[in-house]
Amino acid sequence: MKFQFDPNQDFQLEAINAIADIFEGQEKTSADRVASDSALLGIFPNNLSLSGEEVFDNVRKIQERKKIKNGVMVEEYDFSIEMETGTGKTYVYLRTIFELNKRYGWKKFIVLVPSVAIREGVVKTLKITREHFAGLYDNVPYRFYEYQSKNITQVKHFADDSNINIMVMTVSAFNKDANVLYAARDQMQGEQPISYIQKTNPILILDEPQNMEGEATKEGLKKFNSLFRLRYSATHRNPYNLMYQLAPYEAYQLGLVKKIEVYSVTDDDTGISRPYLNLVSVEAGKTIKAKVEVITKDTNGNPKKSKLTLKQDDDLAEKTGNDIYSGYIVDALDANAPDYGVVGKIRFRNNIEVAQGEGVGGNREQIMREQIEQTIRLHFEKREKLRGMGIKVLSLFFIDKVANYVQNDGFIRTTFMQEFDRLKKEHRVSGVDVEKTHKGYFAKKGDEYLERESSIAENKEAYELIMKDKERLLSFDEPTEFIFSHSALKEGWDNPNVFNICTLRETIAPVRKRQEIGRGMRLCVNQNGERVFLRDINLLSVVANESYSEYVSQLQGEFVEDGIYTAPPVPHNAKRRTTVKLKKGFEKNPDFSGIWEQISKKTKYIVRVDTARIVGSCAVKIKALKIAKPKIKTERAGVTIAKKGVSARMLGSQTEALSQTKRVIDCVEFIKNETKLTRQTVADILTKAENVGAFLNNPERFCFEASRVIKGEIIKDYVEQVRYEIVADKYTASQFENIQSYKDATEPVENSIYNAIVYDSEPEKTFALELDGDERIKLFIKMPNWFKIETPVGGYNPDWAVVTAKRDLKGNEEKERVYFVIETKGNLNNLRPLEQAKITSAKKHFEVIKVQYKEIENYPQFADLL
Repeated sequence: MKFQFDPNQDFQLEAINAIADIFEGQEKTSADRVASDSALLGIFPNNLSLSGEEVFDNVRKIQERKKIKNGVMVEEYDFSIEMETGTGKTYVYLRTIFELNKRYGWKKFIVLVPSVAIREGVVKTLKITREHFAGLYDNVPYRFYEYQSKNITQVKHFADDSNINIMVMTVSAFNKDANVLYAARDQMQGEQPISYIQKTNPILILDEPQNMEGEATKEGLKKFNSLFRLRYSATHRNPYNLMYQLAPYEAYQLGLVKKIEVYSVTDDDTGISRPYLNLVSVEAGKTIKAKVEVITKDTNGNPKKSKLTLKQDDDLAEKTGNDIYSGYIVDALDANAPDYGVVGKIRFRNNIEVAQGEGVGGNREQIMREQIEQTIRLHFEKREKLRGMGIKVLSLFFIDKVANYVQNDGFIRTTFMQEFDRLKKEHRVSGVDVEKTHKGYFAKKGDEYLERESSIAENKEAYELIMKDKERLLSFDEPTEFIFSHSALKEGWDNPNVFNICTLRETIAPVRKRQEIGRGMRLCVNQNGERVFLRDINLLSVVANESYSEYVSQLQGEFVEDGIYTAPPVPHNAKRRTTVKLKKGFEKNPDFSGIWEQISKKTKYIVRVDTARIVGSCAVKIKALKIAKPKIKTERAGVTIAKKGVSARMLGSQTEALSQTKRVIDCVEFIKNETKLTRQTVADILTKAENVGAFLNNPERFCFEASRVIKGEIIKDYVEQVRYEIVADKYTASQFENIQSYKDATEPVENSIYNAIVYDSEPEKTFALELDGDERIKLFIKMPNWFKIETPVGGYNPDWAVVTAKRDLKGNEEKERVYFVIETKGNLNNLRPLEQAKITSAKKHFEVIKVQYKEIENYPQFADLL
């Protein structure tokens, strides 16, 4: 097959013209040779006759025409094009070369790329577009080649050839070969190779320039003596002089890339029945520290994923409050140092060792099996639908460890083959050999597979097929349909017929979502190499080991990070600190002294615990617990990329029983530690509850749920039984101090002891202003954090203290004052149990000290009390 290219796609022509029009008014360069200072053969340089003022006048006109408002304006000749992955960025900049030659006669171009994979992609595109560009540009002669230090004389040919020359070079080759480029050579009459390049005034094309922002690389680029630099990326870090932008949401809405759906495969047992740990990073500073993802507990005792930092001798069970990690005490840490070939690792005293980017525990293998099954099933379904249209379906797996695939007994390899053969019969797929249908693409050195990108070209069979011979991979004659990779298939490799991507590695792996889905975003092609634009078949399915909401949230975060979407606004004056000051003599104000005399009183609480009542109420609720067996859940969600952000819509779900490993668990001890009750009391509750079935279904979940029930009943009983007594101790007015805050978090007020209030939200600010504007309010105080009322479930800090004046029917103010303590909540019917318990207890405190305490949702509710 042969790829077909459409020369009339408007968005590509706009990007090409956006660059070419910058130099409108430039005379076309003639073929005059310029003699060198050393009487060498002449060279054919690029020349620019326009002034800087003329160039940037054109730039402004183009940006106004394109309504480009973002980007970074600089005076250097750097010009940026932003195009979403999969929309033909490489085609655009290569065609721009021919357009610039046609209009202005320029002939010397260097394409600089960040990796071998991207270099191979560019060279491949140059090969398959030769006939296409020849037809568009009157068979103009041109040469292209990879820069290679072992063939340094090609630099001389680049300079003295009168045709278009395109040199493709990796940044690493440029940096690594500095000694070669700057060394005088006999075959160049004593000249340095770099001097030949400099004299041509080459036009530099930077592919993925965000990977070339290092100071050394930027300094090195200056030595090319380039005429100007063109920068192409979907994710610019610094879009200097942005000339054209095709944002992800525009490409998605215009149907220029595939739609996306996510199949999320998760379980409801991770970190409960077995430890779960992922090693995010190990970094060296004053001490070596590791960042890990583990299971902790929220305020209600529910397990949740959290990231923690660990150092030598840390006990993970103590740090997480989760005894599933008993024995996980840090024994050794190795900092990650890829430059020295060292991979970050953490080892625990129980001999468990984890490498950076990897993990242990959880129900990893069962989730992987479900992901592999789901991917193969999707593959067969799409294969059946599209094969008749001449479209070959490819599926791509990103895996956790190379050994899991390359070894004959590797879990991923054996699982894939088992599931493939089973589903092949189910879908009645014939004539497909499982041994021939999949291929791994990994770095290889000798007989050793490496989990990094270097040496990928040495894995020749896979490298030739996947990187250099895309046409054969897309042909029905080639049996490979499933591709497995670890890290090498990043920028630079994509295939239009990747319809399914399965991520079998951890979500904490340092590969971005945009990078992963970019491998399959291009619209598919048929056996004639023609692009197929039907939207109902161009659907990329991502099978992920995280919830679809987490997936979409991270994807949205990457778009924000890349400047596609706007991040939540930062207050304009966030860096301008301010001091909220106490008013002089505030303590002498009779309104302050009056309310302070009342609310400054401290109390102690007394609770009489009725153990029999707690045992009875807990047993009733635990008996009613319904605990299902652990399940793996697969949810399908459609992803929409719109102008305002990324969103997902649930399309379907299914569950499957999760096989459990048997382990001994002391349920009584677990609940005792969680609730602080005695073993005997816990045993009495469980005996009376008689819910063995729920325990056997999922022992660990039962213990979690039973603990939560008991803690809830204890709180409820405490709050019902609590009573307060006034003690001699009081809060003092001297505890009030000036408050350090930010300008945009304060609001000036008149009727308070401070010259302003510090607010945490707009409703809080509005409430303060309404208090300040009500003539019935004589004084109000936003209560400081140190003002706490002790309750059986922790300290409680009320929101406001308010002094009001009584008025008669004629509106005349009376001398009598009424004191309020106010709690403001947006929705009083939706309080957390702990929050409600504190408020209920605090009411009894205020009853004892004889101060009116009210909970309200808005100011009109408070006004009704006056």
